[in-house]
Amino acid sequence: MDFKKGSKFPCPVDGCGHTSPVHDTQERVWRHVNFFQYPCYIHARVPRVNCSDHKVRLVNVPWARPGSGFTLLFEGLALMLAQDMPVATAAEHVGEHDTRLWRLIKHWISEARKKLDFSDVEAVGIDETSKRGHNYLSVFVDLMKRRVMFVTEGKDAGTVTKFVKEFEEKNGSAEAVKVVSTDMSLAFKKGVSSCFPNACHVLDHFHVVKLVNDAVDAVRRRESKEEPVLKRTRYLWLKNFDNLTEKQQGRLTPLSKRHLKTARAYRMRLQLQDIYTHTDADLAQDEMKKLIRWMKLSRIEEMRRVGKTLQENLSGILAYWQHKFSNALLEGMNSIIQNIKRRARGFRNQEYFATMIYFVCGGLDIASLCPYPRMKGSIEVC
Repeated sequence: MDFKKGSKFPCPVDGCGHTSPVHDTQERVWRHVNFFQYPCYIHARVPRVNCSDHKVRLVNVPWARPGSGFTLLFEGLALMLAQDMPVATAAEHVGEHDTRLWRLIKHWISEARKKLDFSDVEAVGIDETSKRGHNYLSVFVDLMKRRVMFVTEGKDAGTVTKFVKEFEEKNGSAEAVKVVSTDMSLAFKKGVSSCFPNACHVLDHFHVVKLVNDAVDAVRRRESKEEPVLKRTRYLWLKNFDNLTEKQQGRLTPLSKRHLKTARAYRMRLQLQDIYTHTDADLAQDEMKKLIRWMKLSRIEEMRRVGKTLQENLSGILAYWQHKFSNALLEGMNSIIQNIKRRARGFRNQEYFATMIYFVCGGLDIASLCPYPRMKGSIEVC
């Protein structure tokens, strides 16, 4: 690639508009998409102009972004591959080191995120996902548009503060958020109450049911030491009755009718699940209060503790019937996020992991910024 002798070029600084003759040139090379099975490179003498305001500057070329060693179409191809496979595998396919691909992926994710507008966000979901071992990332999701807005390390109240800072930088308003859905984490509860003054804090009902499920299992484990009949019955008590096999149902039915603490705890769990089927908020409130009273007055220590926890979080639990939001979307996204981690067999650092979460779950419009190669007929049009 070359230019005509005597050509003039504009200053590459945005908004300058000053046109100058060529000061000198630099030899540059860019990797392009393959020509059939052969690597393809673009070579060019890139002119530099001497702008009166910005001194000597290298002009921009139309086929690549400034500072990149790849053409835009090659970067688009790399992005398409990286969205569906580990970056290391994508790098092997295109014959480049994965560090170079990570650099271009992070660039386009960053550019796409700069264009995000959170001004209409009114419902936020917060959940944590494991990064490695007991290290966690907190994920903040727009529950209406079903997209990840922010990812940060940790799962304490400070993560909510970090999110609000990023949220407001992208035109979001913490005062305008009406609903925040979380699990029963005290850290999230503290962060939500301090950062979202006008939001209704909804406690995710799946986590409420899980809390009771865990208590039922704890009762079974303790009681099984005295009641051998309870051994190897864990999933009989934790699964829904309809999800059990006919044989398992035949085992559970007589056990549930016996005078066992586990059976009573199991009936409390069933009562909770039945409450969540109600559509009437007042009826649900009355039934929930009765259940909490039953738990607190029972002689089963694990269920008494759960009843106390439910009492302390009653307003957040009952808010579910007012807004009908939950973390079901986040649980689905968490499955996708864990799949991203598994297929890559882990990430070198937290930044790479967060980048891929944004890439796959962030709802980013990268295609409008970086042109993906498009197929027409049997040949690739470049």
